[in-house]
Amino acid sequence: MPDFRGKVCWDPSTAANTINVEAISPSPAVFRATHAPLRIQRARLDGRQLVLEGQSVDERAVLHDFLNHESNTGALLMPIVGESGSGKSHLVRWVREHLALVDDQPESREVIYLEKHRTSLKAVVQSLIAQAETDQLKQLKAEIDKFTADIDASVLARRLIHSLNETLVAETGRGVSGPARQLFGPHGLGALLDDPHVSEFMLQPDKFVPQLATYLLRDRTKGDGDRPPKFTVHDLPLEITDVSKASALAKKWVQVLSAKAELQEIAIDLLNEHLETAINRSFNLGMGRLLEAMTLVREEYHKQGKEIILLIEDFALIQGVQKDLLDALVEAAHREGTTRLAPIRTLMAVTTGYFRDLPETALTRVRANLGYAYDLDVPFSAEDTGEEAIAAFVGRYLNAARIGKDQLEQVGEAEPPNACDTCPLQPRCHDAFGASVDGYGLYPFNRSALTRMVHSTASKDEPWAFVPRTVLGSVVRPILIEHASSLRRGDFPDSAFSESFPTADIDTTLDTTVREFIDLNDPAAGERRERILEFWSDAAAQGIEIDPTVMEAFALSPLAAGVQTLPEPPRRTAEPSRQSSASPVTAKTEDKTYPLSVQRSLQNIEEWVTRGDDLKQDHARAIRTVIATAVAERYRWNAPLMQTQGNVKDKGWPNNATVVSIEGSAVAGITGADSAPIQLKRSATNSRFFQSLIRSQYGLDQVRGEDIRRLATLAEQHSDALASRVQRSLEVADDDLVLGLRASVLGAVLAGRCWPGMSIEELLAAAVDDGDSWKGTGVMSRPERWTAALNQHLSARGALVKRIRTGIGISQGSRGAVGMIDAARAVPLLEKATANWAWETPTGNVPDWVKPAVKPFASWSALIDGQVTMLTDWLGDIRMRQPRSTPGNHTLAGIRTAVDRASEVSLSLPAQRARELDTLLEQASAGEWSTISALEDELGRCFDDERPEASRLVARIRTAAQDRGDSIEVIRNLLCVADEWLDEALKGAEMRASSSAAKSAADGVQELIAEWRSLAVEGVDRQ
Repeated sequence: MPDFRGKVCWDPSTAANTINVEAISPSPAVFRATHAPLRIQRARLDGRQLVLEGQSVDERAVLHDFLNHESNTGALLMPIVGESGSGKSHLVRWVREHLALVDDQPESREVIYLEKHRTSLKAVVQSLIAQAETDQLKQLKAEIDKFTADIDASVLARRLIHSLNETLVAETGRGVSGPARQLFGPHGLGALLDDPHVSEFMLQPDKFVPQLATYLLRDRTKGDGDRPPKFTVHDLPLEITDVSKASALAKKWVQVLSAKAELQEIAIDLLNEHLETAINRSFNLGMGRLLEAMTLVREEYHKQGKEIILLIEDFALIQGVQKDLLDALVEAAHREGTTRLAPIRTLMAVTTGYFRDLPETALTRVRANLGYAYDLDVPFSAEDTGEEAIAAFVGRYLNAARIGKDQLEQVGEAEPPNACDTCPLQPRCHDAFGASVDGYGLYPFNRSALTRMVHSTASKDEPWAFVPRTVLGSVVRPILIEHASSLRRGDFPDSAFSESFPTADIDTTLDTTVREFIDLNDPAAGERRERILEFWSDAAAQGIEIDPTVMEAFALSPLAAGVQTLPEPPRRTAEPSRQSSASPVTAKTEDKTYPLSVQRSLQNIEEWVTRGDDLKQDHARAIRTVIATAVAERYRWNAPLMQTQGNVKDKGWPNNATVVSIEGSAVAGITGADSAPIQLKRSATNSRFFQSLIRSQYGLDQVRGEDIRRLATLAEQHSDALASRVQRSLEVADDDLVLGLRASVLGAVLAGRCWPGMSIEELLAAAVDDGDSWKGTGVMSRPERWTAALNQHLSARGALVKRIRTGIGISQGSRGAVGMIDAARAVPLLEKATANWAWETPTGNVPDWVKPAVKPFASWSALIDGQVTMLTDWLGDIRMRQPRSTPGNHTLAGIRTAVDRASEVSLSLPAQRARELDTLLEQASAGEWSTISALEDELGRCFDDERPEASRLVARIRTAAQDRGDSIEVIRNLLCVADEWLDEALKGAEMRASSSAAKSAADGVQELIAEWRSLAVEGVDRQ
């Protein structure tokens, strides 16, 4: 059996070359092969409106009516009306292709065919008067040929602007009243066009005038756009830049038109009304010239006994001669009992809007001679969905794509073959995907998929409309060309299909229960299975079993045996109209009535997944609130241990998309939504979950137990995310706390409370100490700069430590003080903080609560260096007077002996100095002399070049930080004061050396100094 998997029974490049969205593009053979009956209906003219009436007719009825309807004036104008892409040009071309088949007297008729792509003025005139040879007509053709040969589009565009200006200035507006009156005359709209700055704006390439000039000189090509062939608001100089460069009058008009929308419409109508006159001025034709020419043509054919058949593919594109042409088409052939002109039958395709704007004279003739138009804007409806008609239309194009343009042209006028007839997969394919009434296979579509895709690409305002050009350009060609590769790969219909074909409002969506069932049982290909069920199985209208051949073709595996099954097949129910969803319909549960607001919310949640609608802001907010609140209320503030926070919404856990992001919600694109900790995708499971949350919020029933359990699970799963968010909001995340702890430790260094080398327990105690008891407790003298820095830090330390405690401690309630520190969390953070004993500006941001406490740390190195320098100087002063080997008690004894001996030789100290020295001796006696040696050892480590720089830095901080009491300073002061006194005593003794008594005193002093010196020398020798 042939394999159907990934089957592509057409060549995408051949399909692209064969299927054209324009009726004028395909060759006759392709045109015949792809033609399917159009939806045509007569529409009665009621004023300028078209009123559909009666049954639909086919192309042959239109052709018969066109050729046989008798006009009492000999001038029949039969309009073919419809919106762009409805098939108007296709119908005109069909009539042309079939004229020879039904016309038994072709020699009595002259067929003139105006193709929509040959709309240059030269082509139109040549087509109209091609077979009529008179001197006047030859002269007209020659003039147009010469003009178009001697001018380019840019020159013609400027001439058109100038001609419009002349035409508008010449209009007086007589009989016009109201706001429109001011647009006429030399100071009106014409003055605006006369301004060079404004005219440059209107000559920009995307504006109407340059495009019109181009199309007047050359025929249209396939790549030309479909912009309306007239002025629109876009062409008015409302957004002109540098308007100050314009004249005062032009500037005034720009301002007036920009402010008044009603004047804009009047200005556009005025420009379009005078456009043809301006074109004739530009071509030097003069109004009525073509009317005269067409009159001559009709006279010529009357002489030949011929009737003129004029077929116009798109009247709106024939610019510059429309008024003359219309006048010529409705000009009566019979006048005063005689026939002067050849009868003329005109089949004219024209868009609905353009038809309503035709001159009243033309509409009057249509109403008088015909009374109706043929309308192609015939939509399907809920009663007549058009499934068979759509299948028949697309089937012919599918067959043509499989055969290809070249082979179709070889067939010629014969009936094209059916490519399916030679396909070994045909029986299975047609059974699974279906075939059109003509026997053409619909693969890769089927009737349901085709109908839904047509609805999906239709205008939102006219969801039942069938526009052939849209169907070909937006459905058939994309599937055959762009999606062929995904068919071969086995991943069709893919996500690109969903983006191109959202479910239309008029179509039933796949039931959410079915979607959830598929999500649970087919996680790998569930999305593709849902698309197939919705489009190819008409939203599982007949159950969720997919035809095995369809599954094989689309590379979809059957569901595994034994999977969970639906409690019962989903039942198709009528969905409420989306246009009337706000109507006060009351939905009831077993014993409660759902409020209207709940109905709207549930419906929006349902359509969020089934139709891909946005989840509206108020509904999304309600869902987010339930989920975010559940997480907050379940969290116990113990992992990590931290102070309970009362209102978490203000602490980084708000009820918005930064916490709970819902795909497809109206505010999902706000800043921070992409990084929300809770991400909820668009899925059937989430849709049902959300509906349960909404029902539970209002105390309604139909709340599923699994959804409540899921909410609890979400609360558990995201507790860490909540803690992290709160920590970031409070700036007490790990990195923040490391900086805070480092700041606290360095502040304790300034207070002499901690230093490198202390145990982690001692460091933690210092780090969480608010410092209230530290003020004024230091004993050792510090440099003034050190003291100022300490005081500045202590003023901010309370707030610093409070936040640290909040981040690593727990309290009773949300307002109680922290009563317990989480050492398990704090110790690793503190170790990281004390890995660096200097304050360096971090790469990231410093938390706001840390900044005040670290302001004095900007000069951290200078503070440490200042303290070390002071201690070094003190030690130097001491070691000059008391060697390390000399015990302190020896030094004290020597000083006392020196004082006593000085008294004996009448060298007593002054009273103040004696008291000072006595005090210092008393303090030094109680001091710790061992601290001097300890300081000396530590300073040695600070300046040991053999130690690493980092080690020396730590030694300097440890040396500077320790509060060594007042012993070193007291001993240093004692030694310095005693030394100064001895120096003074020696000088005094020398001055009295002349007297024997003085000499005796001097000798005594010398002995005293010698004794003092001996103490120092003795100490040096011992070293």
